[in-house]
Amino acid sequence: MKTITKELQRTNMSLLSLFCAANLDPKRIQIADLDLSECFLTLYLEDAQDIKATLDETLMFKLPVSKFAEIISAEGFNSYEGTRFSESGRAYTDRIVIAESIQWFKQDATPEEQQRVLESVKAIILKSSTRL
Repeated sequence: MKTITKELQRTNMSLLSLFCAANLDPKRIQIADLDLSECFLTLYLEDAQDIKATLDETLMFKLPVSKFAEIISAEGFNSYEGTRFSESGRAYTDRIVIAESIQWFKQDATPEEQQRVLESVKAIILKSSTRL
């Protein structure tokens, strides 16, 4: 447990260092690449004004897939507001889920929607790194 805590602290410090190097401008931090596995969404982050030659030089941030799915659902990316009907025939407005979060991201989301999700994740990561 102590090792995990130290690793998280080191990751947060690295994120904060990258954020400071970008003059606290979140728009300057970009996602160089990503990898979505069964366990993690791995983002490779870099300063847009200091583009790295290889991914080894970027900041690697691993987000558990469960947290990634929570963000997609909480932000409503995989659903829309629509009308449903009760058994008695009354209409009401509700969130209609398109698909489970990760499945939606992989199969249903357009490239533009995927980019919006990733930008939202990046913003949440950067915001959390400044709360040390």
